[in-house]
Amino acid sequence: MTRFIFNLYSNLRKIDKRKRLFASVFGIVCAFLILTLFPFSKVIFALPILFIFVYFGTFIAILEDIHNIEWIVLFIAPLYFCISLLLFYYLLPTRLLTRIPFVILVGVAMYALLLSENIFNVGVDRTLPLYRAAYSISNFFTLIILFLVFTVLFSFRLHFVLTSFIGGVVALPVMFHALWTASPKNVLEERVYKFSVIIALMLSVALLLFGFLPVKTNILSLYAISIAYVLIGVTQEIIQDTAFRDRVREYLFVFLGMSLLVLLAGNWG
Repeated sequence: MTRFIFNLYSNLRKIDKRKRLFASVFGIVCAFLILTLFPFSKVIFALPILFIFVYFGTFIAILEDIHNIEWIVLFIAPLYFCISLLLFYYLLPTRLLTRIPFVILVGVAMYALLLSENIFNVGVDRTLPLYRAAYSISNFFTLIILFLVFTVLFSFRLHFVLTSFIGGVVALPVMFHALWTASPKNVLEERVYKFSVIIALMLSVALLLFGFLPVKTNILSLYAISIAYVLIGVTQEIIQDTAFRDRVREYLFVFLGMSLLVLLAGNWG
């Protein structure tokens, strides 16, 4: 068995990385398309299958030089994106015209995600444009993933205390991945996981307070990711030693602006 795995790994390495990337995206898209044909009551039990497809597909695309903590952190964004997008899909009208754009979205998004994860894995210097592009793409998808997660979570209409707890726990790995990309290393930095836990707790407290806001679910989701954007952004600046006053002020303006919009959108009557 060990010899088979070694031979498979050696043969995969001989294939051009771009071809492996396209093959991985194609396999994930096919799995996603097949799962969208099932009703929600059955697709929940098929999520482990999608998990395996995405994890294995990500591994084939990246393949080389995965060490230590990278076996976990490099796979967080692709896994979260596919699973949360699949669950979000069932909140929309299930028509052929809905399914096709979603499948195309999965393909384009996974290609961009896997490219960025590969750049983090290679260990490109943070001053190079290639890293900055991957870093920006990763941050963009972090917000998209959190929006999908919170929208799905709020749609279950659970008790606000339970929503707060689940939201904090589910968001923690996403927070960890976002902070890790600010200084990607194949060893676990103490400050990264400590900061991740702290901002996840802060986000959980914010979700707890959401239970007292008379606002629609989609507005709450946007407000949640604006809070996450501020928490992640400021913490990333601290990790990169660029937490200057002007940059922190920009994040605070975003938070205050969204808070004002939420107050205006609320049904306070």
